Amino acid sequence: MGNLVNYKSYEDGYAVITINRPEKRNAISRDVINEFKQVVRDIHYGYHSDKLIIITGSGHQAFCAGGDLNDFHGEMDEADSFNLLKDMQEVLWDVVTLPVPTIAWMNGSARGGGMELASACDFRFVHEQGTYGFTQGQLGISTGWGGGTLLYERIHPQDAYEWLVKADVRSAEQLKEIRFSQDSFTNSQLDSKHELLKPFISRSYEQLRHWKSQWLESRELNILKQRMDDEVEACSRLWVSEAHKQAVDNFFTRKQN
Repeated sequence: MGNLVNYKSYEDGYAVITINRPEKRNAISRDVINEFKQVVRDIHYGYHSDKLIIITGSGHQAFCAGGDLNDFHGEMDEADSFNLLKDMQEVLWDVVTLPVPTIAWMNGSARGGGMELASACDFRFVHEQGTYGFTQGQLGISTGWGGGTLLYERIHPQDAYEWLVKADVRSAEQLKEIRFSQDSFTNSQLDSKHELLKPFISRSYEQLRHWKSQWLESRELNILKQRMDDEVEACSRLWVSEAHKQAVDNFFTRKQN
């Protein structure tokens, strides 16, 4: 496997997937997508004894800054943007449907697509000092990997609707209030002795697989997948809008200055 997405299993029965681009705030590039897809599909279709999958980012600044604008830029046409968005949507879908529970260990701030990735996980724990936002609306687009659809599954639909429209950045405490996160931490060091992980680590492989299966069976997965597909199409149409192109141009102008 490559160096941008690392996968490691531990003796206590859990595994950690780490996005390894700390210098880019763990932004998702085309190469990250390709490696991520392979890692998650290996878990789906290969033999493994992991009872819990944790997704996190490298370093201490960011969980995931979303799509890397060097790849996800405003100059793509609708077909190109659809294909690129669809690739990452497939990663999120594979995460959603993993046969064991998943945790987004949000070791730092997250924006845009990083929040979509977190929404694909069953549980979310966030760093107390981090800031978090579905900020796609500020860029003239909508969520494009299916994460908006998943947000409606994770929190109250009215809260999800409001957050997507406002496209604002929120604190760890605000995320707990709307139940997007299950809890927060100050020490982001990942190990089986962490208080937030103990309840998961102490359960058996059979228990956790059963509860995940039960959750998946409670969802109408075909409908959920269709809604995520519709989201990709909607975002790809917005991608070619002047509002989005201008927002991306402004981002790179600010970066150069």
